[in-house]
Amino acid sequence: MRNVWRDVLDPIIPYETGTPPERLAAQLGLPELVRLSANENPLGPSPRVVAAIAREAARVHLYPDGGAHALREALARRLGVRPEQLVFGNGADELLGLLALAAFERGDEVIVPQPAFEPYAISVMLAGARVVPSPLAGYETDLDDMRRKITDRTKAVILCSPHNPAATIIRRTPLLRFLDALGADPPLVVLDEAYRDFADDPEYPDGVALLGRFPRLIVLRTFSKIAALAGLRVGYAVATAETCDRLNRVRAPYNVNRLGQIAALAALEDPEHWDKSRRLVLEERAFLSEGLRTRGYTFPPSQANFLLVKVPDAPALREKLLRAGILVRDGASVGFPGHLRISLGLRETNEKLLGVL
Repeated sequence: MRNVWRDVLDPIIPYETGTPPERLAAQLGLPELVRLSANENPLGPSPRVVAAIAREAARVHLYPDGGAHALREALARRLGVRPEQLVFGNGADELLGLLALAAFERGDEVIVPQPAFEPYAISVMLAGARVVPSPLAGYETDLDDMRRKITDRTKAVILCSPHNPAATIIRRTPLLRFLDALGADPPLVVLDEAYRDFADDPEYPDGVALLGRFPRLIVLRTFSKIAALAGLRVGYAVATAETCDRLNRVRAPYNVNRLGQIAALAALEDPEHWDKSRRLVLEERAFLSEGLRTRGYTFPPSQANFLLVKVPDAPALREKLLRAGILVRDGASVGFPGHLRISLGLRETNEKLLGVL
């Protein structure tokens, strides 16, 4: 029989996004369900974003700007880089796919932390390259283990800081030591900083500031978290102009939609809302952390907008919270059985969660 599908697809498990909260609430007979399972921004987007989308809605019959020129120029000014050092994607997920298309070939190896955000490994496998897993040291990225696993076949190393789902960071001194140790001809180093805006550790490094020193570094960021644009899917890579040129050669012409570009540009024009989102997360992270500790729960100190909490019976507790109208993520689905990953909500929701516990 003719084999029409690639063999590489067989071991890949599709990313599970879960039942939409509205449908799940209806199935459970609940008036509403608060989703604390997807690390979304509970504050929602800036009013300027909402207004900009409304103004642009009548123009959705027109193709978007394929080069996202206005957004690129505005973001380049904010970051202090050149516009040609930016590539936008339909979420950071697409950028991982572009990197795989542009760089990974059969026989290549890519070192990936384990556990971690599932699309890291999926993009490598789809390219026909080999995933070299690097287990976390508890909840921390093990840079020493990654360094030992680098060979002549290593095409890239993927780092995530703050880490999803552990919520820990790679501090500046260990990161610089690791990057320096890679030498004059290093592999690509992908640094996913999706949750960077919620980190307040003074030792948290700025990946973009390191690009001049490490030209094979690729920094991934997103408007999904801090700007609350998860539903519009706007991520971006910051790298050298040469790297961005290679990514653009495999990028679809209109990969970021018109409303996404308009919304991201409006979000950049409202730094006060950006700061408000950050303050909310820092305040609620401290509040929920203290509440959990007083109830005897343990978890790694978070630098993100979620907590990875160790619990005695994760499935049962998740079900109990669900029946109370709060949806959290079972840690088993993200590589941490015996844990729940809990996104930070508004104060009312966090108080309700603690009350159930």
